Amino acid sequence: MDGRMVSGSCFKVLKILKRTSCLYHVLLVGSVMGFFFPILSLLSRLSANDGQYLNKLVELVGFGELLGYLSHFPSWHVGEGIAFPYDLYARWSAYGLISICSLCLFRKKIEPFLDKFESYLIGNKKIHILMLFAVFVYQSKIFAGWWFHGIAGWDFSKWESKINAGAEKPNGFSPAYLKSAINWENFSLLTSTQKIPYTISGNALIAFTEDNRTIPINLGLLEIVFPDRFMESPQTFLELINYKIPMIRDYQSLYPEHTPFARIDYSDFQGSKIAKVEYWDLNLTSDGSVHEISSARINQVFSR
Repeated sequence: MDGRMVSGSCFKVLKILKRTSCLYHVLLVGSVMGFFFPILSLLSRLSANDGQYLNKLVELVGFGELLGYLSHFPSWHVGEGIAFPYDLYARWSAYGLISICSLCLFRKKIEPFLDKFESYLIGNKKIHILMLFAVFVYQSKIFAGWWFHGIAGWDFSKWESKINAGAEKPNGFSPAYLKSAINWENFSLLTSTQKIPYTISGNALIAFTEDNRTIPINLGLLEIVFPDRFMESPQTFLELINYKIPMIRDYQSLYPEHTPFARIDYSDFQGSKIAKVEYWDLNLTSDGSVHEISSARINQVFSR
C-alpha cells in the first residue's frame, strides 16, 4: 500500500512537470543544484588540509565526536587558504532553498508568467537556449568557464569613502619615486569634483628591479581575482609578479575587466627581475591649486 502511494505520488509529480515549461524545469533543477552544491563545497572545505578547517570549527562550537566524521568527506579544495567567506556559501544555499519552495508552492501563479515570457523568446532558438543557460548558471552557481553567475548578495553596504574634508599638513619625508605611483591627471580631475580643500587616502606598490630601478605596479598585473590574498606570502607574491612580468606585452590585451585596477604602461620595462616590492599607505591633499603627498607610511616590504 505504501509502495503504491509513493509510486502514485511520483507519477503525479512527473505528470505535472511534463506540463510545465522549459524555463520552469531549468529554474527548478538549477535551484536544487544551487541548494546542494554550496553545502557540498562547505563540507569539502571542512575536510581539506587534513582537517585544518574542521579543527577550527570544533574549537569554536564543540561537538568533536560528531563533526569528526566530516574529516572523511572527499575534498577538492586541498591546498587553498583558510580565509574564505563561508557566509557566502550559506547565502547561496539559502537562496536555492527559497527558490525551490517558491517554485513548488506558487507554481500555478509563477508558471503563466514564465510561459508568457518564454513565448517571446522561443521563436529564436539561439536566444532561447542562451537565456535558459544563463538562468541555469545563475540558479545552480555553476562556473561554466566562460560564463560566471556573479556573487549574489555582494554589495557596498560596508564601503567607506577614502575622501575626507580638509587639507592634511605635510608630515614627514616621502621618497621621490612615490610620485610615479600617482596618476596626477586623475587627481586633478577628482579635485574639480570635490569641495576643497580635501584629503584622499590610498595605497601604492613600488617594485625594485635587480638593477635598482623603480617601477610603480598594481595588483592588476597578476590577472587574478582577489589578488591581495597572495600578499600573505611574500615569496609567493614575488614569484607571481616575476612570472607575469615576461608576459607584459600581453597584459594590456588580456587584462581581465573584472578586476578594477588602473592600467599602467609597462612598455619601458626591460625584463629585469623584481627583487623587492614596497607597499605604501599614502594620503594626498589638495587645496585646488597645489596637489601633493601629505603623508606616506610604508606598510609592508616583500623581498627575497
